[in-house]
Amino acid sequence: MNRTGPLPQLESLAAHSDVYKDSQRMAILDLGSNSFRMIVVEYVPGLSFKVVDEIAESVRLSEGMGESNILRAAAMDRAVQAVQIFAAFCRASRIKDIVAVGTSAIRDARNQSALLTRLKATTGIDVRVLSGEEEAHYGYLGAINSSTLVNGFVLDMGGGSLQITRVEDRRAREAISFPLGAVRVTERFLTSDPVRHAELEALREYLSRQFGTVRWFHYKPDTELVFVGGGVRMLGRLAQKMEGYPLDMMQGYVLSSNALKAIRKTIAEKSIADRRRIPGMKPERADISLGSAVVVYEALRASGFEQLTISAQGVRGGLFYEHFLQGDSEPLFEDVRKASVLNLAHIYRFQEQHALHIAHLTLSMLDQLPEGSHLCRSVEREILWAASMLHDIGVAIDYNDHHKHGAYLILNDGLPGFTHREIALIALLTRYHRKGEPVLGEFERVMEPGDARRLLQLCALLRLAEQLDRSRDGVVRDVRLTVDVGNQWAQMELLARGDGQVALWSVLRHRDIFQQAFGLQLEVTLTPGG
Repeated sequence: MNRTGPLPQLESLAAHSDVYKDSQRMAILDLGSNSFRMIVVEYVPGLSFKVVDEIAESVRLSEGMGESNILRAAAMDRAVQAVQIFAAFCRASRIKDIVAVGTSAIRDARNQSALLTRLKATTGIDVRVLSGEEEAHYGYLGAINSSTLVNGFVLDMGGGSLQITRVEDRRAREAISFPLGAVRVTERFLTSDPVRHAELEALREYLSRQFGTVRWFHYKPDTELVFVGGGVRMLGRLAQKMEGYPLDMMQGYVLSSNALKAIRKTIAEKSIADRRRIPGMKPERADISLGSAVVVYEALRASGFEQLTISAQGVRGGLFYEHFLQGDSEPLFEDVRKASVLNLAHIYRFQEQHALHIAHLTLSMLDQLPEGSHLCRSVEREILWAASMLHDIGVAIDYNDHHKHGAYLILNDGLPGFTHREIALIALLTRYHRKGEPVLGEFERVMEPGDARRLLQLCALLRLAEQLDRSRDGVVRDVRLTVDVGNQWAQMELLARGDGQVALWSVLRHRDIFQQAFGLQLEVTLTPGG
């Protein structure tokens, strides 16, 4: 298997179990205009990473700054208290690698030095203040390493500012920062409760003028728009609640302009107190939720996009990737989908040689199927490969029901770069790789026509491959599949380099799923020394 970009020698590293003892932790503090957040990332250099803790405080640092750009005393007090908690957590957890950055409110504050001096004196933490261009860069790094964006835009909206980055061939080409964060536009335009129609119109006109100054910010065929930030994640949660979405997953969620329009209308009609009761609404964001909705919707309208994709990784993710992928010419995964699968596999210390062999067997069988099976698309190969690599990760919890545990881990950890439909299919393949009749169940709503049959056929290949390596010895090195569609018959020849009796016995017990999936009677033969 080829190297996955900046994750060096993934396969050979995992072959030595002692590599996992070299795990490290770093804390990343993002001191924004609305919220202060800290994430703790545990990682093995060059191998895997995982967020293991997160603390968030609604500080409202930019509250009352207005055009004077002076941080208020109460806001500064809240900021110091929050960072003191973060620092105490790091001391208690013995985390010494701390990266702290300040964004829009601190950047624009005329009295920023007073806050930074207090923070250093009371917590010992040095805060690096990001320029608008730097903030856009880190938001871009977070988004590009967690999505399949090639050409288009990354938008990052915080409490104080909005960054737009134009992406071409996965590289950031130009960026701009606007003072259009949710807190700022709310305080400047949406001051009534409930908000008056005239206030909304004034904000819309202002946003239209601002976005109109960016001549390169417009839709083109084969471009995408990826949005990061707490405000857009909140809008995504509202949309999921409204439609009864079956997945509790924000990374990769696609939010349409029509859904945004409906959310904006619902919020605009309610007082702040009533907004807090909207399913999915975070109470601390209720007062700025309309500002978020209007900015995001107007950005879509101005650019001509009909939808956006949410990335849960923004500036904090970008800061981590800069560290984790250091040494490469640019801190970018070469293949996000492959990297995310291998990352999840290494987190749960998968049985690597077995997983690689299962992937070989499943893809070999897939390639030998006739074209009429409709299972030769590149996306289906990736789904089958991912499920092959991840099918046994549930053993990290317990062998009993590990197929169910594995599906749970995939659905809850997510696979950045894959769509929600694809993640659900990978989880279902993992769920049914041992036994049971594969069904779409609650995930049918995110599926495409034909996915029930597609799931059954892919599952048949994965389940038979699992049985071919039932004893984990790799004795069946390959399979030769012969299909006679006219006579509804297939032969599977097991090419073994030793005693393949266990594999033959095991696959014969499970050949019914192949027959059901493809409508073919399956004959299995064993060729020792093949």
